[in-house]
Amino acid sequence: MFDFINQLSVDIIFFGKVITRELLIANPWYCLDETRKINSYYTFFEDGTSVKTENGEEYELDCKLTPEGILEFIDDIDPPLRFEVKCLGNQMIVFKYPGDNMTGLVLFTEEKAKEVLIPFLN
Repeated sequence: MFDFINQLSVDIIFFGKVITRELLIANPWYCLDETRKINSYYTFFEDGTSVKTENGEEYELDCKLTPEGILEFIDDIDPPLRFEVKCLGNQMIVFKYPGDNMTGLVLFTEEKAKEVLIPFLN
């Protein structure tokens, strides 16, 4: 399953569209963690804040999205976390570290997570 996600994330990085603020704030975005469970999700807001909810705990982060699709988390992290953010349609987004081939996050809408991920994981 992780190989499938990794291959898909590479496709999104090369062929996906730059994320828009409207799409980013449209849904909570679910994350598959290293235990292959969906234990966390991210919610982005119009005012530039975001909340990561993990196992019932909430973590707030301020963020800034540039027109080029670079998302920067600007809280107490130095240097700030920066990601190139691209999407595949409106149900899957990939956060990639700029200048690197490493994928930081692959996030899904709840619908896509239920449709694609959960059947693979059960």
